[in-house]
Amino acid sequence: MITEVDDALCLMLGRCLPEGTAVRLDPPKPTWQTERPSKVLDLFLFGLHDDPRGRESGWGETRDERGAVLSRQQPARRCALSYLVTARAPGVGDEHRLLDLALRTMIFADSIPADCLSGTLAETGDPVFLSVSRDDPGELWSSLGMPARAAFIISVSAPYLPPVETDLAAPAERITLRSNQEVPAPLAPAGNKRWVRTPVGDPT
Repeated sequence: MITEVDDALCLMLGRCLPEGTAVRLDPPKPTWQTERPSKVLDLFLFGLHDDPRGRESGWGETRDERGAVLSRQQPARRCALSYLVTARAPGVGDEHRLLDLALRTMIFADSIPADCLSGTLAETGDPVFLSVSRDDPGELWSSLGMPARAAFIISVSAPYLPPVETDLAAPAERITLRSNQEVPAPLAPAGNKRWVRTPVGDPT
């Protein structure tokens, strides 16, 4: 899923940038201070965590024409990915123009366009949410040991598709009921009763 989000962001941003601009996934490094690349927009993935928003419960099932369960699958989970977006160009003004184009593209998009998605992201049909974070990247530059430069942070919420379970118990063909309790045999039907009248004599 992570590489699919990487590819989707690169494709989305590549459409809005000037021709000849590269979109890379390189982490910031000290050599940036001396490099003078042509035009590069860098996306650095620095954070991953579970996103519980919109989480569903229960299982999805696939059944055959008889109603037997063929496979089961848990609902998709979401993962939040945080990217640092920065630009490199021969001049500071060129860097700012690249950042402006990237920011304009992302700040007006609630999700990554469907035609940028591939693999499992396209299979789920669920949106891949996108937002510009309010987090300050200043602390991130400090932890990387680099002087601060113009940048912003984006947050992506992408679905994680769980595996499909097909190793299921076979459906029951018949049901056998058993009991350890002894059941008495049925009583024989009673015959017709005959009444015999006998005289009562004198006992003496």
